[in-house]
Amino acid sequence: MRRALIVLVVLFALSPVADAADSPGKAFTIADVGAATGLVPGGTVTRKVRVTNPNNQDIKVTRLDTTVGRPSPNCPANAVTVEAVTTPVLIAKNAYADVPLTVRMTATAPNACKNLTFPLTYSGTAIKP
Repeated sequence: MRRALIVLVVLFALSPVADAADSPGKAFTIADVGAATGLVPGGTVTRKVRVTNPNNQDIKVTRLDTTVGRPSPNCPANAVTVEAVTTPVLIAKNAYADVPLTVRMTATAPNACKNLTFPLTYSGTAIKP
């Protein structure tokens, strides 16, 4: 039985570059690639997000973070965590990369969290490689 379904709220992230004097910040988008299903208390699933580079130069995404929203008044947002991506991901100009994320539900998640949709908001930073 599925106990929770995770979906994505798309976020447009502005990313700083290593040296702002050399180049202005580069924008990229982070979007859902399918749904994460099968997450149960104490369980872990992998989901993917698509990071798109609309720029005419390559970027190196150095961090992706996730904020989990509260799905209902009876289920705390901290029932689910998503690990930050800290391994750099190189994305070619005008291209995208699908990046796996590890999603966990605490073993102590209340029954009120079963079969809920947790809103996720992504952000990240990138530099010019």
